[in-house]
Amino acid sequence: MAIDNLTIYLGTVSVLGIAVVWWAASSLLKSKSNREKRLRRLKNFNSVQTSAPKSENQVGEIDAAVEKIEDRFSIIRKITFFFIFVVLGLALSLPFLNSMPAAMVSLVVAVSTTVLGFAAKPVIENIIAGVVLSLSKAIRVGDTVVVENQYGTVEDISLNHTIIKLWNWKRLIIPSSKMLSLELESFTYNDPYIWVHVEFYTSYDNDLERVRQLAIESVQSSKHFISQEPPGFWVMDLEKDAYQCWVAGWTNSPSRAWNLASDIRTEIAIRFQAAGIKTHHYRVHMEPQQASSDLTSYVQTLNSSASG
Repeated sequence: MAIDNLTIYLGTVSVLGIAVVWWAASSLLKSKSNREKRLRRLKNFNSVQTSAPKSENQVGEIDAAVEKIEDRFSIIRKITFFFIFVVLGLALSLPFLNSMPAAMVSLVVAVSTTVLGFAAKPVIENIIAGVVLSLSKAIRVGDTVVVENQYGTVEDISLNHTIIKLWNWKRLIIPSSKMLSLELESFTYNDPYIWVHVEFYTSYDNDLERVRQLAIESVQSSKHFISQEPPGFWVMDLEKDAYQCWVAGWTNSPSRAWNLASDIRTEIAIRFQAAGIKTHHYRVHMEPQQASSDLTSYVQTLNSSASG
């Protein structure tokens, strides 16, 4: 009877082990395939459009990113299967632990805990974090993000670190264990569309309707503006010397959003200057001596006029 129970136990554990291995392999393959397809659909791998020579090799950058994904998932698959087989081996060996000396079991557990707890702790933390980041949808290769006040594109997610290609093409390298706890702003989590806004100030002396018209025209004149709906204009606050205004419009990628914001600021400056619109209310400040001299001259002029 004991042999039958042992056989049933070993058979059940083996079947469950095979099912877990099959599920893990299918899940990893599906996740890898989805990430590769998403990268192939990307039209721009940089956070800012540039005419630098390397930007002409766009397909090469995407191919390199796909190859890195394949390498990373190959390592993840090996690590996953290793841990599955370790757990499966321990589960299969449980019925036979009674026949092993208790001192030997305690020694093996103590040594393993010490090695994993101290010597390999940083490595294991980074590996676990790297696996979590690789499988997570919160951050993916090709995403445009702001992390630690740095704007760029996720170039690679390895098991040890994440590489962010910044807007100026420098690289920000963050350990995986730290990356897992950082807050980041993603521009491409659900879709690439971005509502770009520019803030500016204008004097109370100006015609606000004219300001609104010129600001909206500044958005519409940019080739990066997507005209799926008209630009928006708002007076956000009434400051002491000026209106605080926002103008905004849609675009369809983070790199175009960068250029759209620049175009809006440039056009507002040019159009306001041409129309004689002041951004703030300027007061003339004179030195006390100059003010006193001007007042004396003004009084003398009035007296002369009265005498005449």
